[in-house]
Amino acid sequence: MPHSYRTIGSLLAGLFLLNAPAATAQKAPKDAKAATATKAVPDYFPAADMMTIGVYYYPEAWPESQWARDFANMRKLGLEFVHMGEFAWGLYEPEEGKYTLDWLERAVSLANKAGLKVVLCTPSATPPVWLAENHPEVLMVDAQGRRQQHGTRQQGNWSSPVFRQYVAKINAQLAQRFGQNPAVVGWQIDNELSHYGRQFSYDDFSKAKFQVWLKQKYGTIDNLNRDWGNTFWSQLYQNFEQVRIPNQAELVADPNPHALLDFERFFADEAADYIRAQATTLRQYAKNQWVTTNHMATHRDLNPALSRQDLDLMTWTVYPVHGEVFPQNGPLAYRLGNGSMLGFMHDFMRPLNGNEGIMELQPGQVNWGDINPQPLPGAVHMWLMHSFGSGAKLICSYRYRQPRAGSELYHYGFVGPDGVTPLPGGLEYAQTMQEINELRKLRKPNAAMPARYAARRTALLYNYDNRFDLDNHPSTTRWNTMGHLFRYYGALKTMNCPVDVVTEDQDFSKYPFLVAPAYQLLDKALVNRWTSYVQAGGHLILTARTGQKDRRGMLWEGPWATPILDLIGAKFNDRAFDMLPGQVKGQVTFGGRSYDWGSWGELLMPNAGTTALANYADQFYAGAPAATTRKLGKGTVTYVGVESLAGDLERDVLRSVYTTANVPVEALADQFVVNWRDGFWVATNFSSEKQTVPAPAGAKLLVGTREVAPGGVAVWQE
Repeated sequence: MPHSYRTIGSLLAGLFLLNAPAATAQKAPKDAKAATATKAVPDYFPAADMMTIGVYYYPEAWPESQWARDFANMRKLGLEFVHMGEFAWGLYEPEEGKYTLDWLERAVSLANKAGLKVVLCTPSATPPVWLAENHPEVLMVDAQGRRQQHGTRQQGNWSSPVFRQYVAKINAQLAQRFGQNPAVVGWQIDNELSHYGRQFSYDDFSKAKFQVWLKQKYGTIDNLNRDWGNTFWSQLYQNFEQVRIPNQAELVADPNPHALLDFERFFADEAADYIRAQATTLRQYAKNQWVTTNHMATHRDLNPALSRQDLDLMTWTVYPVHGEVFPQNGPLAYRLGNGSMLGFMHDFMRPLNGNEGIMELQPGQVNWGDINPQPLPGAVHMWLMHSFGSGAKLICSYRYRQPRAGSELYHYGFVGPDGVTPLPGGLEYAQTMQEINELRKLRKPNAAMPARYAARRTALLYNYDNRFDLDNHPSTTRWNTMGHLFRYYGALKTMNCPVDVVTEDQDFSKYPFLVAPAYQLLDKALVNRWTSYVQAGGHLILTARTGQKDRRGMLWEGPWATPILDLIGAKFNDRAFDMLPGQVKGQVTFGGRSYDWGSWGELLMPNAGTTALANYADQFYAGAPAATTRKLGKGTVTYVGVESLAGDLERDVLRSVYTTANVPVEALADQFVVNWRDGFWVATNFSSEKQTVPAPAGAKLLVGTREVAPGGVAVWQE
């Protein structure tokens, strides 16, 4: 079985130092709308491999004389592929129309010779200086009207037809050259498409495309005025050409929330169209090679679900430790990351088309956070094995060598800037790859999910429009949309439920349990689907803020949350909801226990046949129900109208739903995650306390021990 961390560390340290060369001077080496059908080619990710691991490498940053050594050492780490080229446009095309790809072909050949597969990238994230100088219209314009400049990355404007033309040209050159190279197994489109920090582009191209999008959606300007409520503040338009991108920097008061919601929908559509255009170009030439793009973990601007038909593999970027503090994890949280965030993204990306992975996972300490602590020893290994347990097909890390120049000088790699000194995170990747190789030998083909586990299968319904609208109109500084979702997701994982995070266009009827947190925007068609689901035997859990608005973001002309009232078997008090200021804590009781709340609490009035589950214990409405449940057909509907501060109420109410449905659940500590895949149980400990694995007495421990330290891992078979 796999070596211990210290054993593998000693082994690899010796390996690298034996290969260390004398110091070497560094020198530089020379609008499609139709959806692209997803290729159903299972050999892209053979089931027997389960998960493969690779790393980013920048041959252009290092002397060519070192490439072969670096590739050979990657393979000695156990890595199976190398990722190259997403920031190299200026090297691919140093002058317009002059393509220099021989150096990349040499790098691909050397990687292949070392036994590595290759993932190449389209370089649109870093347009060259000549493009910016010759065509400044391809550059983004920020909210203050400043045109961005060459000198960083992501300055290109997706909505510029000129930019798209140049992107298509360089992509065609790359795909023609490498699209049938057997060493190249896949392509990544761009890099972290997000225009960092919600920096939308406010240029004329984007404005014109937004206007076209609106015209296609509404048909007439009268329809837009009606659905945006433009009689308010006399915001009426006479034609679509008068509509601008909502921009707080040029508005005295708040932007129209309906306009902002539509712009964010447009922006997500535009990004998906940009991805689709690049995928289409690649597939004209690339044969038997998969295509992906690395979305940003939990970022809200781009909707990965819009690209599920255009990509063969859904991947994302995540850096679990960069100074954030997660109180629910305990005092070591800032060194461990948040298991709910990581798990949520795996469980969202995986069901989109069946192939999911992380294209950029932290290798160790980073440099770009407000504070950049070291991960806890073992944490990198834990993140990798958590990904394995979550069903990931592929994991890649940024980056192999710590850079000597640029904005990320203090960003760790697998090895230091000398190219040979191993860093702790790289050794943990090597440890994981050795463990995966051993687990491959023990995999049971077509292993069936254990019946007790399958009985808890849960879908969590996620909708980007809801997230846009909630974030744009939170009504209280204490509201956090993703924090609300994580309360429910995290609670489900403490019960050891297998979770799929699904979108409305996916079939949720096959899940015994369905949770729809804060589902603010909806229509009667969705409520009818929920009703049929429950009547057929499903158990539905709805939460605070659900059903308050229609899809336009308008309140209903009727009682509060009109469409869901018959479904939940309750009405709302004439005051509907309350929010508490600052650090004020209210109390709500459930099952003889008291819970703190503060951000959002709704006042329910159950109908006959509906049971009050939780009640407010203070404030002027003490005694009013805060959560209800009812039977409907063969199933149940539970409504939780209050958000607790610690997420403990959400956990206990969910537990009661499963118990009432006669489905036994477990009681794991928060942030102690247990997943199942391919016949293996995988436990990862994101908490700050030692945990005991819930393995039966006869279970065979394959990795780790029954007592799992913070940042630790255990794998077993039953």
